[in-house]
Amino acid sequence: MTLLQLQYFKTLARVLHYTHAAKELHIAQPSLSYSISELEKELDVKLFNKENRTVSLTLYGEQFLPYVEKALALLNEGADSLHQMAGTALQVVNLGYFHSISSSLIPSIMAGVYSQEENRGIRFQFIEAPSFDIFTQLKNGTLDLAFCMHLDESIESVMIMRQPLYLAVPANHPLAGRDNVTFEEFAREPMVMLDKPSNLRTLVDQVFAKRRAIPNVVFEVRECNAALQYVALRFGVSILPRVPAMENGKVSVIPIKDSEQAFVRTVYLSWSKNLPLSAAAQRVKQYILEHYATPLAP
Repeated sequence: MTLLQLQYFKTLARVLHYTHAAKELHIAQPSLSYSISELEKELDVKLFNKENRTVSLTLYGEQFLPYVEKALALLNEGADSLHQMAGTALQVVNLGYFHSISSSLIPSIMAGVYSQEENRGIRFQFIEAPSFDIFTQLKNGTLDLAFCMHLDESIESVMIMRQPLYLAVPANHPLAGRDNVTFEEFAREPMVMLDKPSNLRTLVDQVFAKRRAIPNVVFEVRECNAALQYVALRFGVSILPRVPAMENGKVSVIPIKDSEQAFVRTVYLSWSKNLPLSAAAQRVKQYILEHYATPLAP
């Protein structure tokens, strides 16, 4: 059984006319008839009925056709993957990131990538979402590269930066305007926290648990901007990375005095160990690693 025989079978099964199928395949009709006959001999079944000028699939042919279509589609997918790796396909890189690096890290990286002549043909498909959602999309193959804070055995990750966290309080809060604040000074405050899947929530829960304290959670939200809205409305305080929405008169942002670096989270550039990167994605990854990767030393 050869690839040509499968391609001939698929075309004839669609056209159901030997002359028209042969013309579409750019071969002589006797060559098509011979190939189909040899395929039927190998399979030991009749794939087509031919009565006068009418051609139809047999029950065996109908059963065989979906398998042939799947096999050929899979081979085409493999060829497309190789073309992408070779740089002959459209140079699109799917890049995911979370909100708090969208106005600082991402524009700097884009400017650097496009400063190199060989990268000017690359186009980015950006996805901005909570870190856990970005991580999930990376694992399921939607993204080529992702900035996130989760680790997994199926994912390769390199540390890019350490992102400090701050205490956000209402502008009229007693702690507002302080140069810094300690954990003990805000541990009993009503807290607006990100919800359970987020890396930030895990980190904050660990800080409280280590100090044998229980946070007074009044609201759980999906992302940082929502947390800031509740803080501005004076429902509580929140532990957050610096984001653009903090630049308003309704919220005061205070550094946390933190000798143990407990209120710092690690940002990684990650990609799948199991899926090949296109040539364009490889170049973007290499640029980021060369210019932004941070040693793992404390």
